Amino acid sequence: MTLKRINRVKIGKLAGSPAWDQVENYAAASMVGAAYTNLETTDASAMEHESAQISISGQRGDGETPAGAAGNRNASPSLAFYMRGLDLSGGAANGINASTAVPQYDMLLEQATGGTVRNIAGEDVIAGSTRWLLQFGAGRVAIVGFAIGDVLAWVNVAGKAECVPVVAVNAGADTVTVAGDHVTGTGGFSAPPVIADDIYGMRTYPVDQTAGERAHIAVHGQLAQSGVERFFLGCLGSVAFSDADGLLVGTWAAQAQDWKASQELAGPPAFGAFVSPNLGPVSTRGARVLICEAKSWGVDGAGTFTPSDISVATSISGSMDLAADIQPRTAATGTNGRQGFVAVQNGCSADLRLYHDGTTANLLAGGSQTFGDGALLQFMGTQEVGLLLQFGDTPGNIVCLEVAAYQANTTLGEEGGLATLDLSGRGFRPAYGSATVRVHLL
Repeated sequence: MTLKRINRVKIGKLAGSPAWDQVENYAAASMVGAAYTNLETTDASAMEHESAQISISGQRGDGETPAGAAGNRNASPSLAFYMRGLDLSGGAANGINASTAVPQYDMLLEQATGGTVRNIAGEDVIAGSTRWLLQFGAGRVAIVGFAIGDVLAWVNVAGKAECVPVVAVNAGADTVTVAGDHVTGTGGFSAPPVIADDIYGMRTYPVDQTAGERAHIAVHGQLAQSGVERFFLGCLGSVAFSDADGLLVGTWAAQAQDWKASQELAGPPAFGAFVSPNLGPVSTRGARVLICEAKSWGVDGAGTFTPSDISVATSISGSMDLAADIQPRTAATGTNGRQGFVAVQNGCSADLRLYHDGTTANLLAGGSQTFGDGALLQFMGTQEVGLLLQFGDTPGNIVCLEVAAYQANTTLGEEGGLATLDLSGRGFRPAYGSATVRVHLL
């Protein structure tokens, strides 16, 4: 059976350790925060579930075919939801901590990336900032806790936010360096931030390649205009990002330990009033793309930054798959022959299409960045680059997908009669740090 026209969905992160001992819980008291959370889903969502019957071959002594035996209950929820940033009007500016901003899909990203979340509040710059060097007040760098791998945003004179990765931090001088090369004039912000300008912080979900335990999620769904309700218990899944008619959509595809109808549960939670998000979905149109000639944005394994050329291009479309490999923990005594799931690894792939125009000129053969043979632009050998896709340009409603070490094949394509560069590749462990991919909300 598949629930397609879903009217309501609520999700809850299961508390307790080990995670696989909690997989059959469904009560609100068993959730982190003691409550389910509304999730605004798209029509692409589905809640597939079955109770298979196992047929028995052969015949009985009286010549009749024997009845089958009941098999496992299996379920595969696929929840598509519109992406937003921190869902805070104003973003994580000075005095607004990103840790207070928890969008509806927070637990899905946290699960798919491995369970780690990093929060950085915003801060104001003082005099002395450049496009690449941000100068803060005395002691503020240490207090805020800036670190290599963060992504910061600044609103330019046109009112559009620009996001750039942090590549160096000097707590003694209270300065933070962002990616780019001040000698060649690439990367950084489009202009120097001035006194009292906000530098916006972020909420980051770094992909953890470590296999093992991750908190499971319970899903409560209702079919539109009917009394059909289903509880999918003990779910573990992965998230992929894609373009859906100009909006950025995340799709959480999971496996479930078990599923139940509401009448099968003792005191099943009920739906209350729907709580909608604060801000609208993020558009994929005009997405900003940063491509660095060096992997890890020029940061080596020791954390030393070497200025590196960056191309700032406009994306026609882009997608990313965190690709967590989910496997059941087989248990003969467990419900449906299993006891929860484990994430074996994350594959992390990304595709994007750029216009082949002046913004990609410094990516062509020659200079410090050699990508291949003229305009065909094919990545060769083990060449890796840094990649960041920025969707949205308003603080509080920005989503950044970052691959610090990205290797791809790139070919010349076409869009409406104009030449494009089509990149398709995957992420690898960077030179500095362990996060193959980071999802930043600003």
